[in-house]
Amino acid sequence: MTDIKTPKDHIILVPMDFSDASVSAVYYAVEMAGLFDNEITLLHVLSTSTLQSIFTSDSEIALLRDNVRNKLEEYKQEILEKWPNTRVNTMVAEGKPFKVINKVAEENNCDTIVMGTNGANGIEQFTGSTTTRVIKSSTIPVIAVKEKQISPKFDKIVLPIDLTKTSRQKIDWAVKLGKKYNSTVHIIMELDKDELIERKIKANLLQAEGIFEKNGVKFESHLLDDLKYPDHLGKDTIQYAEEIDADLIMIMTKSETAKLSNLFVGSYAEQVVNSSQKTPVMCINPKPTGSLATGGSGFY
Repeated sequence: MTDIKTPKDHIILVPMDFSDASVSAVYYAVEMAGLFDNEITLLHVLSTSTLQSIFTSDSEIALLRDNVRNKLEEYKQEILEKWPNTRVNTMVAEGKPFKVINKVAEENNCDTIVMGTNGANGIEQFTGSTTTRVIKSSTIPVIAVKEKQISPKFDKIVLPIDLTKTSRQKIDWAVKLGKKYNSTVHIIMELDKDELIERKIKANLLQAEGIFEKNGVKFESHLLDDLKYPDHLGKDTIQYAEEIDADLIMIMTKSETAKLSNLFVGSYAEQVVNSSQKTPVMCINPKPTGSLATGGSGFY
């Protein structure tokens, strides 16, 4: 059996603001690091604007840096006590948090960003939380973890796919995670009233099933009908994930379908991340592959 190509494993970046959600993200990252033989970098970003508005002297800022470094080291020691084989780095940086996070990820050849989020509420839905800004601009996958999660397993992965060619990129990552976690991947697609589109949907579903079969990854396929799932793909994905008590939702950072355009503030990825109450969401920035797949080649 020939394995498909999946991204290389390097460093998992874990931005920490010391909230409950960011601590939960650490546990997810540790689990992933053990399975993929990754290193972990714990990163705290001191916001430049906050430093300038609160602190009046260089000595105060230096003391804050030292305190943050010490706190990161405490988390590192806690990780090493529980998981002694984990390779952990710590880093303190300054700047605009989402820009620094993406810059550090790029400069250190990071494989994945795992970070906590409580979702964007109120004004943040318009301005964007740090997590949603990272998701928008990251060139590597971002896993957004809510503070309610305590189990770092990915036993059940929900994978919504459509007719866009970029859906194949999600499948590659689902294979990668599915193999290591021994997951069951729940492939979901929405039925369409247009007969031609529905045939293409079912053809893509068969192609996806073939990829998982070749790679020995367990899967289930589900076509969502309008009667039980009357909303758009984002809401329907969350509904399905909650029904099966999923451990991970995998989406692209760009809109899966044009039908989503005016239903929520922000991108499709933000909608799912902010609306998912308990399920972690893995957001993958698609590499350009062309427009909608209108021929018989599906998402290839």
